[in-house]
Amino acid sequence: MIAFVAIGIAIGAWFRPLPKSEPPRAPTYSSQEVADAKSKVCAAFDNVHQAVRNNFARDQGTDPNQQLVVALAGQQALTAGSLFLQTTLSRQPATPSDLAAQVQKLIDVFQGLAIDYLNGRGSPEVDSSLREGDAATLAIQGICK
Repeated sequence: MIAFVAIGIAIGAWFRPLPKSEPPRAPTYSSQEVADAKSKVCAAFDNVHQAVRNNFARDQGTDPNQQLVVALAGQQALTAGSLFLQTTLSRQPATPSDLAAQVQKLIDVFQGLAIDYLNGRGSPEVDSSLREGDAATLAIQGICK
C-alpha cells in the first residue's frame, strides 16, 4: 500500500511544472553610486600611475646593485599597482563599464610586464605591451577628467 502511495507521489512530481528560471537581473546603481565608484577608481588609478611613473624614472646609475634595486622597485610598482587597481575595481561594482574595461586592460598589461621583466625581457619584446599600457592610461585619463 505504501509503495502505491510513493509511486503516485513520484508520478505526480514528474508531471508537475518546473519553476521558471529567469536569468538574474543586472544590478542597477544610482547616479551617486556610479559617481562615487568612478571617483574612487580614478583616485586609485592616479595613485598607481604616479607610483609606476616615479619608479621607472629613477636613475639606474652604473652600479649593478643599484640597477638591480631600481629594476626590482619597478617590478614591485607594476605588481602592487595591478593588485591595488584590481582590489579597488572589485570593491566598486558601480564603476562605469568603459572605465572598468580600461582599468582591467591596464591591470593585464601591468601583470604581463611584471612577468616579462622577471623573465629578463626588455625592448623590443615588451614594446607592444608598453603601447597597450599607454593607450589604456590615456583612455582612463580621458574618462577620469
